[in-house]
Amino acid sequence: MHPKCKEQAKSRKILSYIVNAVLALVLIYAAVYLLRKGTIFYRPESQKPLGVLAALPFLLRPRRRATGPELAIHDILVLLSASSFALLLTEFVVKGGIIVGNTAIWQGYVYHAAIFGLIYVFAGSIRWTTCIGMGVTLLYALIDHYVTVFRGTPVLLSDIFAIGTAKNVAANYSVPIEFSVLVTVGIAVLFCFAVWRMRRRATPRRWQFLTCSLLLCCWLYGLRLAGNSFGFWQGNLEYSEWYYFCRTAGNAIVEQPTGYSAEALSEITEEYSGEQGETRPNIIMVMNESFADLKDVGAFETNEDYLPFLHSLAGRENTITGDLLVSTFGGGTATTEFEVLTGDTMAFLPFGCSPYQMYVKSATPGVVSGLSEQGYQTVSLHPYRATSWNRQQVYERFGFVTQLYEGDFSSDAERLRSFISDSEDYRKIIEVYENKPADTPLFLFNVTMQNHGGYVPDDTDNFEQTIWLTGEYEGKYPEVDEYLSLARRSDDAIKELIDYFSSVDEPTAIIFFGDHQPNVPSAFYDDLFGNTDANRSREEKQKKMVTPFFIWANYDIAEQTDVQISANYLTAFALDALGCSTSGYDQLRLSVREQIPRINNYGYYMQDGSWYDSETAEECETLDAYQMMQYAQLFDTKKRDDSWYQP
Repeated sequence: MHPKCKEQAKSRKILSYIVNAVLALVLIYAAVYLLRKGTIFYRPESQKPLGVLAALPFLLRPRRRATGPELAIHDILVLLSASSFALLLTEFVVKGGIIVGNTAIWQGYVYHAAIFGLIYVFAGSIRWTTCIGMGVTLLYALIDHYVTVFRGTPVLLSDIFAIGTAKNVAANYSVPIEFSVLVTVGIAVLFCFAVWRMRRRATPRRWQFLTCSLLLCCWLYGLRLAGNSFGFWQGNLEYSEWYYFCRTAGNAIVEQPTGYSAEALSEITEEYSGEQGETRPNIIMVMNESFADLKDVGAFETNEDYLPFLHSLAGRENTITGDLLVSTFGGGTATTEFEVLTGDTMAFLPFGCSPYQMYVKSATPGVVSGLSEQGYQTVSLHPYRATSWNRQQVYERFGFVTQLYEGDFSSDAERLRSFISDSEDYRKIIEVYENKPADTPLFLFNVTMQNHGGYVPDDTDNFEQTIWLTGEYEGKYPEVDEYLSLARRSDDAIKELIDYFSSVDEPTAIIFFGDHQPNVPSAFYDDLFGNTDANRSREEKQKKMVTPFFIWANYDIAEQTDVQISANYLTAFALDALGCSTSGYDQLRLSVREQIPRINNYGYYMQDGSWYDSETAEECETLDAYQMMQYAQLFDTKKRDDSWYQP
């Protein structure tokens, strides 16, 4: 070779080394930059390993004459690095690196690694795998980012099947080019460029096969280490975005009911038109956290009545009392909330799903928006965090004009354990009532917090335990003693609220119910049932799905006792009993209730008391119209008539 050519080749080689070194340094800096964002910065036990994994393939490059095993090992290092960058970039652009807990970080890492691994199996080239995988990651991250910006909730699998609606909605928004987006795209492109510049031969096919087998074992082991826990109430801030997407995907799609069409919907709306009411009372709905009468499950003795006021309401003037069948036990507050506020039933949705986070994505007509149209002041009140269950966005979509949370209470608000007490909560209700505009009726939906689980007594409890088990269970279940003492305080507080509104001049109604039974020791439930959960049928388990409810008014309504109803019917039943206007959807549900008085995600009861598993719901003709109208309300904004759902 000519000396001049040799010199040029040498210069190009040196320049190439310099460029590669600069790229490596820039990417290491980029990794450090991402690792210092959000809560990941406070997780050194995850932060440091992620940083090492991100940097390794750029520091440990294969030699020019590397063997097949050496190339396979480097492929693995590149895939691990790509997974680190994919996780960090996605979390950074969507929510600023906020991800709670080491488990959540590594759950996300393993799921990102699976993407690159699958692509590697088919692409057979580490360069193409990196580019394609990072492209998929980038596309998902940016879509998720802008969906979160516009809608307040992350993208779900069901959004793919609503792309037409999404296009119509997106037309009303301008897409801002933000600094975080530019940084994310820049780092992703730089990473792909750095990998593409690695001058090395391809890994032999047989070693690629062994690499894939090794990666599969690592991912399976990684899934085991990271765990597979998932709680819908926590929302996507508690998980990595990709992990959250994958875990909700199984419940994200709800199929159209058989026979569903615009014509079928029209026929139903013509048949059920609603009723015009004669009164417009103030309506206060109180969903009391974990409020239940455990004697509905089985008999036990206590030192005194733990719900004396509730028990005294049976047969009282202008009062309706009974039992409410819900679709959740020990948690899942928003499930009951969803059924009550929408009138929908969990029986028509995938078991274990979370409607607030998965299905309520736009304005949803119902009792809240209907009362707002009637001139009501609509207020939601929850004396805890606004972030739980995606309530802020959901309440806005339901039509609540005002939302009040823990921050709206004074710093010295009364607390039991660490939660604002029911008594303090109800004083806030009274405050809202007293400050509402004159001649404007109030609709207030209140989710209390006092009785939230864990019930393990300790020295920090700031309330007196007044109720305890006696007889055969005395001293056996201290958690139950604590829960019953809390329930007694709730009972006292609701008496105070009713005493107050008994003396006001404006017609006012209080609708009170528990969201679910408490998650006290399962052994206590086993004692009450006389067997273990594994030996109970789905129908027997319904006993754990029952909470008390009552409707009270300071004006004349017909008294009723021992009413058996489920959460999805409660609002329609209450509006009708109180003499208020009802919607066509209310009328439809009241008609269905005549034949199927109770229904939840486990099954339903017929009028004669016979019970059927929820899997038979599609075979029950009585439920056909109900299922169609629920589907339209949640998923078909084009075909539904919003006014039909509003009282």
